[in-house]
Amino acid sequence: MERKRLYRLLLPVVIILATLYTLGIMGVLPFAISYYITIFMIFLFIFLRWEARMRRN
Repeated sequence: MERKRLYRLLLPVVIILATLYTLGIMGVLPFAISYYITIFMIFLFIFLRWEARMRRN
């Protein structure tokens, strides 16, 4: 998949997850949701960094 297209698909997902994360921190949603979103975001960051490094080589 083209990089630009991938980022366009990920943007709404990340915005929704950030909103859910904020609601979890505020106490509107269970905190466990924020916990799992944090883990997902860390894996997403690592994957995107790895993918960027692979493209450079």
